[in-house]
Amino acid sequence: MKQHTISPVLYKKIIAVMPIPCVDVIVVQGKKFLLGKRVNKPAQGLWWFVGGRVIKGETIERAAIRKVKEETGLRVRLQKILGVDDTMFTDSAFGSPTHTVNTVFCAVAPAGHTIHHDSQNVALQWFSKINPHWPAYVKAFLHKAGFK
Repeated sequence: MKQHTISPVLYKKIIAVMPIPCVDVIVVQGKKFLLGKRVNKPAQGLWWFVGGRVIKGETIERAAIRKVKEETGLRVRLQKILGVDDTMFTDSAFGSPTHTVNTVFCAVAPAGHTIHHDSQNVALQWFSKINPHWPAYVKAFLHKAGFK
């Protein structure tokens, strides 16, 4: 099935009135997990999972693999779905509130590969412990993935 993209003008209209289907991916390498420090709203400046919008015609699995590759350069193997949850923010890159419905995956990254961030994150970093100051959503899914 062909993937379709939409213009920023149309996306701005959609985000103002509809929840957006997204994927978030907890990328794991050994006993560490990867987070990105977000550039854009919502969650700007926060450590967050790699992920983003599912494109029409794309499965959630393909979206998860695509988003990790785009944002980190890594080719991952999806392990399992950890759950589905909503995020609701009072802002977005378009100025309106944002509601996303997120399928959260756990994925394994091969050892020894260099990571690089794209325009979605100012930095990527491997962590081994959960910071108590991170957003509740991030902490909850890291706990589901077995991290403390």
